[in-house]
Amino acid sequence: MVSVEEQHPADSTTKTTPRPVIDSVVRSVCGREVERLIRLTSGGLHETYRVEVPNHVPVVVRIARRPVPWFTDEEHAMAQARGVGVPTPDVLGVEQVDHDGELLSFSILRLVRGRSLDELAGELSESDLEQLVMDSGELLARLHSVAPDRGMPHELEPPGERFVARVVRVADQALGPAAAAVVERGTELLRGEVMTRPSPRLSLAHGDWLPKHFLIDDERAIVGVIDWEFAGPASPAFDLAHWEVAAGDGLHDRSDLLRLGYARVADPDAADAGWVPAFAIDFALGVLGWKNPASPARLRRCVDVIARHVGG
Repeated sequence: MVSVEEQHPADSTTKTTPRPVIDSVVRSVCGREVERLIRLTSGGLHETYRVEVPNHVPVVVRIARRPVPWFTDEEHAMAQARGVGVPTPDVLGVEQVDHDGELLSFSILRLVRGRSLDELAGELSESDLEQLVMDSGELLARLHSVAPDRGMPHELEPPGERFVARVVRVADQALGPAAAAVVERGTELLRGEVMTRPSPRLSLAHGDWLPKHFLIDDERAIVGVIDWEFAGPASPAFDLAHWEVAAGDGLHDRSDLLRLGYARVADPDAADAGWVPAFAIDFALGVLGWKNPASPARLRRCVDVIARHVGG
């Protein structure tokens, strides 16, 4: 399975890094004392802060708690993306700190001013929203033109029997036997694709290409694409399929707009080579298999995605 959520469940971050530790890292990277610290997240994978320092552009500090150093390939992927015209924040520094026997990985980035497309979607006119989704598709095609040389790989694997039994049970308990039958057919399709087709060609994938990661300015333009920690080698279908599963209400059913924007640069059908159904099913199965169960609405979305691709 390759789903980002499957590999890294959406558990809330409950720990808080002591202020002196954050101050020390910011001082090391920026050469200035912290003037103001504002927490931007109350949950998610990491702690995230906006930090203001004297005579300096505000920065964003992300702190990951992982058993291995984190954010190590992110700067490289972002530089490659910028090289083909995808706007990304400047990485000012990456630091690894051992605090009380726990590894803390810090990523310090220059703040990009803007609001996420996910946040803005309900306020935009239909034409502005459509244009921004198409613009994101164009940026995605540019990203997929990059040959990957490192980062997190995303490869499909046939789902195991125990995993299949669990997700079928989840679908049955949450949504009923018809949903469970759809999930079973989805696992069969996924297995067939992985076992019988040659592996897809690899491009540089963002790994989480979703509206929440596109920063929009007052001119209704995408001025930053953020959160590149999962970037790495994958089929272009990986990012396209993720949109279909997780872009959110009002957007996840507009993959047609994403592909129209993609077509400004490259043929999306040639790029994904027919792998979107397998990746979409894989993502959906990953969410169904979360240890912390997803909401009923999200479970329904996953089953609907699988049904679309298996014809049920």
